[in-house]
Amino acid sequence: MNTRLFTPLVWVCLLALLPAMPSFAADSEVFSLGEVIVTGEQQVVNLATTVTEVTAEDIEQRGARNVAEALEQLPGVDVQKGGKGQSYVSIRGFEQGDLKILIDGVPVYEQYFRSIDLDQLPVDSIAKITVTKGASSVLYGANTMGGVINIITKKAGSKPSATVSGAWGDYDTQHYGVSFSAPAGPFNYRLGYTYRHSNGWRLSSDYDEDHWAAQYSSYTQDDGGAMDDTGYLMHNFNAKFGFEPSDNTKLYLTLDVNDNEKGIPSRNWYFEDWKQWQVSLVGEQRINDVLRVKARAYYVDHEDTLRDTDWTDRSWFYKSAYDNYTIGGEAQAFMDFSDLSFLKVGFSFLRDNCQQEEMEAPGASWEDTGEYESDTYSLGVEDEIKVNDWLAFTVGASYDYFDPRESDDQPVPDSIGSFNPQAGVVVTLSDSTLLHGSVGKKIRFPHLKELYSEATGGNPDLDPQETIAYEVGVTQQFSDAVNGSVAIFYNDIKDLIVKGEVAGYDDDIYYNVGNANIFGVEATLGADITDRFWVGINYTYLNTEDEETNKELEERPRHRANLDARYRFPFGLSISSQLSITDRQFYSKEVARRNYEWTENDDFVLLNARVEQSLEAWKITGKAFLEVNNITDRDYTEGGDLMPGRNFMAGLNFTY
Repeated sequence: MNTRLFTPLVWVCLLALLPAMPSFAADSEVFSLGEVIVTGEQQVVNLATTVTEVTAEDIEQRGARNVAEALEQLPGVDVQKGGKGQSYVSIRGFEQGDLKILIDGVPVYEQYFRSIDLDQLPVDSIAKITVTKGASSVLYGANTMGGVINIITKKAGSKPSATVSGAWGDYDTQHYGVSFSAPAGPFNYRLGYTYRHSNGWRLSSDYDEDHWAAQYSSYTQDDGGAMDDTGYLMHNFNAKFGFEPSDNTKLYLTLDVNDNEKGIPSRNWYFEDWKQWQVSLVGEQRINDVLRVKARAYYVDHEDTLRDTDWTDRSWFYKSAYDNYTIGGEAQAFMDFSDLSFLKVGFSFLRDNCQQEEMEAPGASWEDTGEYESDTYSLGVEDEIKVNDWLAFTVGASYDYFDPRESDDQPVPDSIGSFNPQAGVVVTLSDSTLLHGSVGKKIRFPHLKELYSEATGGNPDLDPQETIAYEVGVTQQFSDAVNGSVAIFYNDIKDLIVKGEVAGYDDDIYYNVGNANIFGVEATLGADITDRFWVGINYTYLNTEDEETNKELEERPRHRANLDARYRFPFGLSISSQLSITDRQFYSKEVARRNYEWTENDDFVLLNARVEQSLEAWKITGKAFLEVNNITDRDYTEGGDLMPGRNFMAGLNFTY
């Protein structure tokens, strides 16, 4: 408690003192070695499917504080809350467990669940986020059937730079960040630290305790004001050290550490600790004008302890803890034969290990409850061929192999291998019109939880999920100020892994659905109305079907639309606003413990805004801002979980 009171004073002092530092131009750069496929090179494999980028400016203008909030305005992307209070993302109807999420090319997830709480990842050190959908490059490896999200962090620029920021909201919400970066001959470094604390977020003024308890959740006991168990205390440290003796040689060491604790609303659970850190070493060498090679090695460690805050004499645990790790690496070779061929070859390996223990009651001893381990290998080959100025192809294939190694006292499932081909075409009709199409087979192997969980329906006989992903689309530059795109996609899914009732089992288990399909349309339009006024609109239509039950897939909105508007006044004031509409989605409502009803979620509209004033008139390189989220104080849920009412953040940001 003393630390929490003292920390804001330290940051206020920093904000006051740093303007006296020497003024340097900010020059943060994208860490290109963190990209598996460099989007800035406009490679054919990226043009043949849909790739969406979130820039550092987008993150700031949308008032995003974590990765979940940074992704909320994207076409085809849906961010929701659920489970253990985590924010999770779906892409084109595929859940987060069907995606691959990377930080600088390193896969990050809780190894048992193969998901990651995106609320836990701050945006302060992020240069951009790349979202690749459909038939993504085979160099990303296995488990990409829903797409790839690569979070690219910042590296040092060409000049020394320092940033410091502070933001404050209601219920003692405090966010602070500081970073320093500089080159030193062939070396460079960047160091960043983020501190986040809150006693929670407020429910809307329309919240009715009796209504929500009866209609949505048997665990909802909040009586208004701050939502119970929504507080958090989070620390993030990010460091990057680079060595670039020439344009042909690059070597970088990256360290990212998260040390957090947080409550879980409506569940009576609390994460006493949620720790995840990763270290990676990546190097690139250009051998000659034709050949370039890159290699990456990494280690990811995840630990958490979950406590029941309302424990009585129950049949489940009082505390549960995970001690997990991933170790892996990859090697790639890029051979550029000009327009004749751009050949890419990649190999990757990773090992996931999960060790669990539980405490049955307060004061009891910890007991080991299982160790699980698996290896995943992937070998991919991809070629890009530019036939002429208007026609280009990409063809590729991967062989992905899943090898379970340790299953505690359960039978170890057999190893699984899969050959996955894909192809794409790009047709440049004119300087302003681009057509694309792609088709590819993608696979997702079962997660450790789905295979082995004795408490929640593990099934070691699961087959991997497979999909054939189809996409066609057009990108149109209507004028220098207006551009748009439309993409139509279809996924034919085999052996979709779901959880439910199966004959011969007393409880719900994970099992393979025979077939499912996802059809959708994405449309985007961006326009510079004037030199100072920009508007972006996107819309996603999604139609999903579980062909076994003839139901829609759970928590996939049929319609989702976003509007992003930004205006800059000549005196340094900027106003941005985001409007989101979500319509028609179903979820399994828990009416009693492990007793669910198929329920349609309420449709909702959200409106956020940010006002930002540049401080350059006072000869300070900085900004002051005010953000208001859920302006209309909408009372709504996602997946049956209550979401925040109107909330505010105000703050300062300085760069030197």
